[in-house]
Amino acid sequence: MQPVPEVGDLVRDTATGRVGFFVRSASGRFLIRAVHGGPDAEWEAEPRDVQLATPLRELRARAAELNARSRRGLN
Repeated sequence: MQPVPEVGDLVRDTATGRVGFFVRSASGRFLIRAVHGGPDAEWEAEPRDVQLATPLRELRARAAELNARSRRGLN
């Protein structure tokens, strides 16, 4: 059994291939927030389908988030 991620950990939903930040666990499911936000910014995932992101995937996602914030003027 995999450990529960900590709030803010970057995770990958293996069922969908999406990457996002762990928000919380509720009713036996994980709530994940997409790196870039958007209309479907949050989704639920089965804990068995969620794994911590690899360091390279985390670096890419965090760089993408910073770039998106910069484009919106939120440095």
